[in-house]
Amino acid sequence: MNTKRMLTGIGLALLLAVCAHVPVGAQDVAQKLAAAKQAAAANQKALRAYSWLEKTELSLKGEVKSTKVDMCRYGPDGKVQKSAVVTPPPPEQKRGLKGKIVAKKTEDLREELESAVLLIQRYVPPRPDLMQVVMNSGTASISQAGPGAATLKFPGYVKAGDALMLTFDSTVKSLRRIDVSTWLDKPDNPVVLAVTMAALPDGTSHPEVVTLTIPDSKLEVRITKSNYQKIAQ
Repeated sequence: MNTKRMLTGIGLALLLAVCAHVPVGAQDVAQKLAAAKQAAAANQKALRAYSWLEKTELSLKGEVKSTKVDMCRYGPDGKVQKSAVVTPPPPEQKRGLKGKIVAKKTEDLREELESAVLLIQRYVPPRPDLMQVVMNSGTASISQAGPGAATLKFPGYVKAGDALMLTFDSTVKSLRRIDVSTWLDKPDNPVVLAVTMAALPDGTSHPEVVTLTIPDSKLEVRITKSNYQKIAQ
């Protein structure tokens, strides 16, 4: 075989290899995204068979202002039902003009926090139908997240400029972490959510530590979930 024919053969082989690789890669990403959607749905269904304790701590500028503990479980409508185990004492009331200023600020912060919590509930637990919308738009992506882990990113999950990120093991079966970057009334008022997952004995992933941060207000909510118990059927 002469040199020219050999180079032509090599070039053709490389071209075929590249053409063959592109659809395989795209198919692999699509399969992992679909697997992530299915895993999230199955895991959420499994969690409905459990009750758990939920400790919520509210901090302002790094100082814990209140703590409460609730017993939680899913109701027939799919929403979490809570019953108080430990409730925080009522805040000390200050008198006069200073008291009114403090009360007004406290109410503003409470409303902002409630708005943030309601917003986050649109992201966690992840909704397979919204994941599918992002997948259909072609903007979902997958990246390596350290040894044996992959992060799937869903930008524009609820609104423009946000992102839902799910970190799975490399087989896309066990959810390890959820991260959300979004905003309240405007994009320059960000809300950040980080959820660290843990595994129950049957392999179901559950939120172990949830941290919600509103940087502009220096507000942070830390929720620790524990004592998961199967509900008797």
